[in-house]
Amino acid sequence: MTTQRTDPGYSNRKRTNLAALAGWIVVLVCSLLIYDALLFSSLNKEIWNDMQASARVAADNLRLNVATGVRFGKKLESYRGLDRLLAHAGDAAGMPLAALDAKGNVILAHGNFPPFAFQAGKVLATENDFILRDDEDGRTLIVPVDGRDGNIAGYIGARIERAPLDAELFVMVRGQLAAQGVIALVGVSALACLLVWAGRKNMQEEERQGRLSRTVRIAGIAVFLLVMFANGALALHAVSSRYTDSLEQDAKRTGALLTEALNRLLLVGVSFERMDSVDAYLAGIAAVHDGSIALEILNPQGIRVAGSAPEGTSLLPEATDFPLLSGASGASLHKLEESSAGWKLRVSIVRAPWLERLRATALDMLTMVAVSLIFMVELFLLLTRGMELIHKEKNKPAALAGQHVNRSALLRPLVFFMLFAMDMSISFIPLRMAELVPAGSLSRDMLLGLPISAEMGMTGISVLLAGAWIKRQGARPPLMAGLILVGLGYLGSMLSTAPWHFVAARAVVGLGYGLALLTAQASTVKDGMLADMFAGVYAGSLCGSAMGAMLAERFGYAPVFLLSAAILLCLVPLPRLLLQPGRDDRQEQRAAAKISFGQIRRLLGDRRFLGFVLLSLIPSAMLCVGFLNYFLPVYLKSAGTAQSDIGRIYMLNCLLVIYSGPPLSRLVMKTRSKAGMVCVAGIISALSLLGLAVLPPLPATLLGAVLIGLATGLNIPAQSEYLLRLDIARAIGVDQSMSLLDALQRVGQVLGPLCTGAALLVMGVDEAARIIGVGFIVISLAFLALARPTHETRMGEA
Repeated sequence: MTTQRTDPGYSNRKRTNLAALAGWIVVLVCSLLIYDALLFSSLNKEIWNDMQASARVAADNLRLNVATGVRFGKKLESYRGLDRLLAHAGDAAGMPLAALDAKGNVILAHGNFPPFAFQAGKVLATENDFILRDDEDGRTLIVPVDGRDGNIAGYIGARIERAPLDAELFVMVRGQLAAQGVIALVGVSALACLLVWAGRKNMQEEERQGRLSRTVRIAGIAVFLLVMFANGALALHAVSSRYTDSLEQDAKRTGALLTEALNRLLLVGVSFERMDSVDAYLAGIAAVHDGSIALEILNPQGIRVAGSAPEGTSLLPEATDFPLLSGASGASLHKLEESSAGWKLRVSIVRAPWLERLRATALDMLTMVAVSLIFMVELFLLLTRGMELIHKEKNKPAALAGQHVNRSALLRPLVFFMLFAMDMSISFIPLRMAELVPAGSLSRDMLLGLPISAEMGMTGISVLLAGAWIKRQGARPPLMAGLILVGLGYLGSMLSTAPWHFVAARAVVGLGYGLALLTAQASTVKDGMLADMFAGVYAGSLCGSAMGAMLAERFGYAPVFLLSAAILLCLVPLPRLLLQPGRDDRQEQRAAAKISFGQIRRLLGDRRFLGFVLLSLIPSAMLCVGFLNYFLPVYLKSAGTAQSDIGRIYMLNCLLVIYSGPPLSRLVMKTRSKAGMVCVAGIISALSLLGLAVLPPLPATLLGAVLIGLATGLNIPAQSEYLLRLDIARAIGVDQSMSLLDALQRVGQVLGPLCTGAALLVMGVDEAARIIGVGFIVISLAFLALARPTHETRMGEA
């Protein structure tokens, strides 16, 4: 024991193990917090949607019962039997109901219906046939009752009390937290035991230290995945159980409400053999529940005679039957040969929406596991690199070069969190703009692309400014300024109430992003850490796009903008720790690549260079940004795709760019014709558009995102290699050529959203996809023809 305490290796291993365990716990706690936020939101949304659907059915049913009398001149104030109708509907729905006059005053109420509910709180939703208001004590759903002259004669209100729903939610969440705590404790204990075991093995067999260190990392990831999957399964069970229970309760309430209405139809002589009218009536009721329940009327022989869903619709086996004309007074006006006994209403759960909900929840949980795992990897990189820096500072205080390398390595976690925060909103920037631009505005499709174009344009301008700033004052000031500007831009995005405010806010984001990214790039390139930094960029983008979409689907766009701003502003002090001001940092900055007017004239006079720019570089940049950043979210949202699914498509695209890049780069290096690779990338991009003309929206955009990802992974090395092999590019210099390449790509990124909006303004999606897709194939082949070297060039290369 004494040997262990005095052994410096043992102390180092102990500190390392404690740091690894602490980092593991931090990532786990952060992941569970996000898990719990998503779970809380899902359960809360499910509870309220369930009650709002029941309130809608109860209020609509009551309105239909009184509508005929009101249209014939009866007044709600003196409507005979209104108290009985209110009592039946209120008891069936399990909520207070009230009849109100045209001014919103309560005429008659069943249950504790507050008199101020018509005016209290804020409006959450409004449509032609209902208004939903929210106040601190609950929500009120109000439906109008039309009078004889077509004006509103009064209202029917249904009240949903907040207290019982909050209590139910608290019980469910408390149970989930208790189970999560047990699972997390087991995981922490298991990892701690593994770390202790690995530390002892290292002490006994120093030569196996590297292998055991890898074992510890693998064990940490394995235990983390087990804990996250266990919590995901727990959350999936909770959401699916609550969803199923809510549908069953909803079905029972709906059946109880419809029973009397259907009995009244039978008693006045409406025959269920009139399939069209009865089917339409039942379909209208089921539509309130988004088609998640099916209503069927069965005759005494058990044969379906009417229903809300087409025959053959797959239903869950559990169903609830409600006898019709049970205890009803009066005689049926049906034909005598039709028995009024034995008819029943059957309410079932439709299988497809139920399975879709489970699929969406499972995908959310798997996405959370993937994002959490990447977070853990990045945090462990931060811990290990930070500990290496501390160790070198203690043991080699004069070794400035070693310290500088470590600081450059620590920029990767910084850019990871920066891109994570920024790309949380990538899937809904044009959707937020659509909320601000009034419907029917002139050139609305083009206006939706303005925020993206403004952001891309300001990024290009700030890149030019950043180089001079870095050369004068070092890397710290522009990096901090960039983070501040991006954070303020996201605050502005949240607070924007007009389209031009939002465009200005995104321009500020672009200005800050260009400063921050170029500064980080300049600080890492001289240490050979540029590829490492861009790995953090892509990892942050991947995680942010998926996480932001899930949060936006549950909490809205504004909270996501606010969270992004908070993360970015928290990063502002970090450059003071990572980048020290001093002569070395400033003197080591590479001079910004400048290109003269004469060199530009030489480039524009070169056939191969001009063809490369006009037929490949700018079109590919336009397509990438126009399709991914603008068209994809707008098109999928209009098709009813969930925001979280849109985010996962971005995540898939980013994964393809990351993991297809290295093998495609090797393929480009081995291929003799770089122009051929550029042409192939253009044709792949064209196929991403042509799929829109033949496939439904979700499969088409999914295929398009995959192909764009592959095309981007191929274009990055192919375009760079092609440009650097041009005689004119070698003549003016590699740095100048690459600088011009970046500037021209920015031009394409600015034009992409605007041109996409213009195309959608004058033609439909299918027509635009066919024309632009075929056009891309044509210009790719034209580029290949123009890229063929002249005889003099071939002789020079030989």
